[in-house]
Amino acid sequence: LGISYPGFYSTMALPEAHPALKAASPQAPVTDWFIGDDFHHNGAFFAMDAFSFFSSFGKPRPEPTTEGATRFDWPMEDNYEFFLEAGPLKNLNKLYLHDSIAFWNDLMAHPNYDDWWKARNPRPHLKKVTPAVMTVGGWFDAEDSFGPLAVYKAIEKQNTASTENRLVMGPWYHGQWAAGDGEKLGNIHYGFNTTELYKETEDQFFKYYLHGEGDMDIPEATIFVTGANEWRSFDTWPPENTANQKLYFQPAGGLSFEAPTAKNSYDEYVSDPLKPVPYTEDVHLKRTREYMTDDQRFAARRPDVVVYETPVLEEDITFTGPLTANLFVSTTGTDADYVVKLIDVFPDEMEDYPMNEKNVPMGGYQMMVRGEIMRGRFRNSFEKPEPFKPGEATQVHFVIPDIAHTFKAGHRIMIQVQNSWFPLVDRNPQKFVDIYNCSEADFQKATHRVYHEAGHASYLEVGVLK
Repeated sequence: LGISYPGFYSTMALPEAHPALKAASPQAPVTDWFIGDDFHHNGAFFAMDAFSFFSSFGKPRPEPTTEGATRFDWPMEDNYEFFLEAGPLKNLNKLYLHDSIAFWNDLMAHPNYDDWWKARNPRPHLKKVTPAVMTVGGWFDAEDSFGPLAVYKAIEKQNTASTENRLVMGPWYHGQWAAGDGEKLGNIHYGFNTTELYKETEDQFFKYYLHGEGDMDIPEATIFVTGANEWRSFDTWPPENTANQKLYFQPAGGLSFEAPTAKNSYDEYVSDPLKPVPYTEDVHLKRTREYMTDDQRFAARRPDVVVYETPVLEEDITFTGPLTANLFVSTTGTDADYVVKLIDVFPDEMEDYPMNEKNVPMGGYQMMVRGEIMRGRFRNSFEKPEPFKPGEATQVHFVIPDIAHTFKAGHRIMIQVQNSWFPLVDRNPQKFVDIYNCSEADFQKATHRVYHEAGHASYLEVGVLK
């Protein structure tokens, strides 16, 4: 059993395991550092987390010691300004790390999904798994929400039906299931202790497989459905009674399950790398745990964020499983990042909702349910990046990690699209260059279009629970 990197250890003990290993529980396991965990998502570099980690915990300690690593001496309290003033990514090493962190240098030396990265991906090796497995993760785990779902699915795909493979996903930040009651995250309240059921399930799992005590009636998937704020049990994950549907972007900021019929229809805006879209409205020194449920009204007001929204829902609708973004876009540059955020828009009147510490009004709150980024150069291959042709409508298709969320009647569904998420993710210069070694002169404004027309329909594919 282990959480985060120790979760990776638990994962790696599974293939062709020693007969003495009867049960294991990888929890928030680091799984693929290029595709979706910690330092990269779809090839986009999560610079803030990587720098924060390596500049302190990652410092070399050549001799055994009981002392923790010294913390980086941040020169200011605003991480947005710190990373913006640092300039191109290479300057973080030049100004602060000074080639002292070998792992940072390794990351910079492997900007594409090459053999170095593939050798560190455990998913292809999760075969011949004989121990019972219960993988645990958090829907709002900013570090490793990709890993637990990837481990569960890889075991499910590559082993026989007799393999005991279970999944528990709760509404938690990284490791919250082991560190608190999980009653809330940021401004979002669930109304009860969400970790209690997990702890009972973990206890039952290990008592049965290690001591032969009790019954093994734990469902295949124990899933907390946010929005509805309830635990659900499923025989498979994603659930079998899920129908894939497409939420299409529409003219005038509309969003519906009907394909657009308009011709020559798009939204156009300018993205400036010198004024990137922040990942949160608040000023912070380090990345916050709660950003994954943050209010997105600040972003919706920006001219470089496009917004699509349904009318008020007349009945509840629940999305389960992975999301797939299918964008038709163009840019005047030769490279671009694309951030897609799925958002639950609360009703204007939320007087009965619990007050939060920051007194953020919950009426009209735009809760991010899931956000993900795609580095556009990898749209066709993570191994072989390619530039965009300026002005040409281009398809950008990528998978977004799973959710289980109910949009309640009276709420609205919103999707936001933007080209930066700073300083969570390093800035794309919007020019097809080596981002890890580019200069300030490479950063340029670009005019982007998101199309919503017949023949170039942009949409988010979702699994609707029946």
